[in-house]
Amino acid sequence: MASLVARLQSPRSFTAFFLLGLLVAAVVTVPLTAGGEGAAIGPLFVCTIQSVPEPEFPRVLFTVAIEPVPTFLVAAIGLGYALLWRRVRAVGKSRIATPLRFWLFMAGIVLVIATLFGPLAAYARTFLTAHMIQHFILITMAPPLLLAGAPLTILLVAAGGRRRDRFLYPILHSRPFHAFTHPLVGLVLFAAVPLGWYITPAFEMSLTNTWLHFLAYALFLLAGIHYWWPVVDANPTRWNLPHPVRMGYLFALVPIHAFLGSMFYEPTRVLYEDLAAVNRTWGPGPLMDQQIAGAFMFVFGEILGLVAVLLAGVAWMRADEREAHRFDHALARDRARARAGGES
Repeated sequence: MASLVARLQSPRSFTAFFLLGLLVAAVVTVPLTAGGEGAAIGPLFVCTIQSVPEPEFPRVLFTVAIEPVPTFLVAAIGLGYALLWRRVRAVGKSRIATPLRFWLFMAGIVLVIATLFGPLAAYARTFLTAHMIQHFILITMAPPLLLAGAPLTILLVAAGGRRRDRFLYPILHSRPFHAFTHPLVGLVLFAAVPLGWYITPAFEMSLTNTWLHFLAYALFLLAGIHYWWPVVDANPTRWNLPHPVRMGYLFALVPIHAFLGSMFYEPTRVLYEDLAAVNRTWGPGPLMDQQIAGAFMFVFGEILGLVAVLLAGVAWMRADEREAHRFDHALARDRARARAGGES
């Protein structure tokens, strides 16, 4: 096992493993989607998104919709991070590759997998509320956990000087990268991705198109990572926001989620006829489902925004306290030197 891990730490070996795994996942997808209706494995019912059974309580709580290719991609990201983290610790940089960072990143990976392939995923094409909870997790909860693992910092250290100078630094220091990673771009994407998804035909098209469905998941996750990058201080960035600006940046979560929530809560008619036509043997009706989804986005979005602003305020106060302590220490040192000079 140790020798296999050592081999995978080579970029070429990991690339070969990744391509082989991707091929196997693609091949396995064919028979699963051709006619499989799922199977019971212990208390779980495992199926694909195309073969999800009608929602029946409590079966919905134990239905898992596995799609081999997306599942492998997310798992490969987790494995790649683990290998890089292990390599950084092997070269004596344990202060960078800490156990806390490792478990935070893995918690983010587990959360993404549970969101994409758990019960929420199984019934995201039946209940709008399930899809809305997925959207909320992918854009607001999973990204901070992933970023707290310092993946870019880990990658830069693990790459070594030659690869950093040749491949990574030219990208990270380029003008297009600096422009794209500007916090205003992240703020716009954070609002535009869900808004564009729900007001265009894209959402209803995804009900019958699995690849479009997972493309949306990827866009939500990437928009969330972009938004949270400047405020999770674990990865290098050109845009270090001052504390007052950071609080305003995080407060934007409140009106964005309020607007998105009101889109679904206030209308008195069903917005998505294709979703309403899906057979439901359990749970709320289409209109009630839509209103619950809007209320969830409104309430939990407001709570998250206010908590984020509060935490940013606490971080600001602690930064001011540390600065005051440094100033007092420097002042005391200067006074001690002045007294010593006067006595001599």
